[in-house]
Amino acid sequence: MDLPAALRMIAPFKEAPHYDDAVARLHLAALKGKRELSRSAYRMRNAFGDYSYAVTYGKPDEEAS
Repeated sequence: MDLPAALRMIAPFKEAPHYDDAVARLHLAALKGKRELSRSAYRMRNAFGDYSYAVTYGKPDEEAS
């Protein structure tokens, strides 16, 4: 995985708290290698997804209704 792909993984969560911190951490992980970057990207995506689900309690977006 490369840095642009990792950034695309978390892009849907731009409005989430700590998004800028996550981007900075991905940049740091990229310096450590592809394996660390991949692990970090998946971990962050899952964390943001869990946060989003917890905040909305799994309800669909109001825009989609």
